Amino acid sequence: MTQRYFYRLFETIHKKISYTFSIVAFSLAGGWFGAVYAFFFGSATIPMFSLQTHYLIVLCFVFATLLVTILHSVQYGLLAPIGISGIEAHITRINKTLNPTHSIRRNSSEELDVILSDLIRLPLHNMISAFCYGSFVLLSCVIPYLLFDYNLKELLYIFLGWLAAVFVYCGFSYIITDYITGPKRVMLKKVLLSRSYSSNFPSGFLGLKGKFGFLLSLVLLSLTILAVYVGLRPDSYLEIAFFIGLTFFAATTLIILYFQSISTTLEQIGKSANDLAAGGPGKLPLVSIDREFLGFAKDFAKATGEIGRIREHLQSLVEEKTSELRETLRTVEELKQQQDGDYFLTSLLIKPLGINKTTGRKAKVDFLIKQKKNFVFKGKESEIGGDICIAQEILLRGKEYTVFLNADAMGKSLQGAGGVLVLGAAFHSILQRTLTNENTYSLYAEKWIKNAFTELHKLFQGFDGSMLVSMVLGVLDEEAGILYYINAEHPWSVLYRDGKASFLEESLQYRKLGTPGMEGSLSVKIFRLQPADILVIGSDGRDDLEIPTRSGEKTMNEDESLFMKIVESSEGNLQTILSNLESRGRITDDLSLLRIEYDPGKSLNKTKAGKGVHNLSKKAREFLRNKNIPEAILTIEEALNLSPENQILKRDLIRLHYRNGNYQEACSLMDSYVEENPGDTDIIYTASFCFKKIGNFNRSLELAERIQLRNPGIPANLAHIADLNLKLGRSEKASNYAKLSLELDPENENASEILKRLNGNP
Repeated sequence: MTQRYFYRLFETIHKKISYTFSIVAFSLAGGWFGAVYAFFFGSATIPMFSLQTHYLIVLCFVFATLLVTILHSVQYGLLAPIGISGIEAHITRINKTLNPTHSIRRNSSEELDVILSDLIRLPLHNMISAFCYGSFVLLSCVIPYLLFDYNLKELLYIFLGWLAAVFVYCGFSYIITDYITGPKRVMLKKVLLSRSYSSNFPSGFLGLKGKFGFLLSLVLLSLTILAVYVGLRPDSYLEIAFFIGLTFFAATTLIILYFQSISTTLEQIGKSANDLAAGGPGKLPLVSIDREFLGFAKDFAKATGEIGRIREHLQSLVEEKTSELRETLRTVEELKQQQDGDYFLTSLLIKPLGINKTTGRKAKVDFLIKQKKNFVFKGKESEIGGDICIAQEILLRGKEYTVFLNADAMGKSLQGAGGVLVLGAAFHSILQRTLTNENTYSLYAEKWIKNAFTELHKLFQGFDGSMLVSMVLGVLDEEAGILYYINAEHPWSVLYRDGKASFLEESLQYRKLGTPGMEGSLSVKIFRLQPADILVIGSDGRDDLEIPTRSGEKTMNEDESLFMKIVESSEGNLQTILSNLESRGRITDDLSLLRIEYDPGKSLNKTKAGKGVHNLSKKAREFLRNKNIPEAILTIEEALNLSPENQILKRDLIRLHYRNGNYQEACSLMDSYVEENPGDTDIIYTASFCFKKIGNFNRSLELAERIQLRNPGIPANLAHIADLNLKLGRSEKASNYAKLSLELDPENENASEILKRLNGNP
């Protein structure tokens, strides 16, 4: 807006009087601004200064300033309306050529080149004229000091004030002239370039650094004069306010013009670069005459010339290269066809591995797989990647279990698919062996999942770290709702229960399958699912989202809880989860989701205790407080006759028999209880010790190893296992477990005693 009003006023003066006078009309504002600087500085520093005491000085100063204004205006074409276009030849040429009624198209290229050179030199010429006129004003003020009885020491302050004034006058004249002549210089350059006229455009006297230095000096000078004035004449409020307002207006105007000139130049550079990129000549007639920009313009002209020469020979080069590209493209298409064939064959091999063989009677399992690599082979669309989901029902010890696997093999496309092929084939081999091998069929769930994980890990260790797989492997007891699982550096599983989602895991359990150096005790996590619980497991594609920001940039998702929130808002539905993920950002990796909904069809709490059972339980507790354990046992047995399926009563009866030393009866009850309640780790632990007391060491060891798989860091259980192995004649195993127990608890007496016995010490 400032630029528009500025040029509107300038054009009005140009049309009414002359082009160069319109320039001087603005630069003279700097002269009067400098005069104000000088007056303020002199009135503040000269002692006893007033119009009465120094009226001759002020009169000469004002008269000389008015005379300079007239002379400067006449020099630059004030009298053009009456035929005097200027005193100097170059000013006269400029005014005649740039007259609004004259068309520059009529001038020859040589004439326009001369006018352009005149315009480029005009800012320096105007600045020199300003310095000369300013010097005239100084001499006009010195004469009264020499002719009349004034203190000659005051001439020092007069000279300092003159320096400030002439500095402002010259700087204003240069910057204003440079800015105003810019559009005309551009117009002349465009005409000369259109005529292919070669001209060397010289740079101006002041560059960007010089102009910036002047503006900075102007601000500092204004502050200095203001500080001097305020310090010496603090009560002149109106004069101080006037000086501040004038300084602010002048400095702001010059700063706006300075940055507007830079902005216009940069816009010209951008337009020329775009024109060059679009196939145009990319000519750059800069508005600026600053040496910094002109240096860039020369380099830009060299570049455009080189590009022009390249374009001239580009057609033949294109034809030559096109034939080469056609041949290369044909080769690439053949290779791509072969690659897509490999992809298609691999996808056919993977497809029967990632299957869901569950009936969904009590655990409904669903898959969703979206591989990153899509391809078309012979008109058939398919996809390939490193994600896989497998689910199947198996029998272990006569109980129905649902086995599930969600895995992500390292690498993209064929590399990931190779990992999936190995994993899928090996895991199906394990499942088939479970269905046909009696030894495998008789395993507990903890032991089965440990063996499966160990076998898969050893298989991938053979690749020496070049093929790693993250996965969640789980076994669900359909009757009891107990979930046994291992997470090998896979994203945490999400439990959706009662409308709320939460992570099932809390920390990293194991590194990926095939990770070198992954040793130590294996732990199988257990979790009891409730009816209507939904478990959602997914690969890291669920978190690898490229999310757009408000600024338009894209960033990778770093919120690990985002998927959990999406599961909650999607109510555990896989298709809705996928849609919500895609609405949040772009999925950048293979994505596989596995969903398990537990629906046993009836409440796991099979019976409710009646009033009679409640009274008998209360009575048994009374006997127990009186340490009458036999009567407490008889009372609990009576209560069990009323409620045979009450698991709490069975648990209490087991504990009472154990405390009373009835180990045979306790073991008999424990066998059935443990099968019905596999999640009761405490009773399994107690049962192991109970079977040890009746001499059934194999059964005791079997139960102790289940505890070891669930909680591998219990020193007492490790010592217990060591003792059982010793009793069964397995000295090496007994020694290993005893040492492991002592590592965790150096003061464990049982482990120490076992090692002494193994070493032959009494």
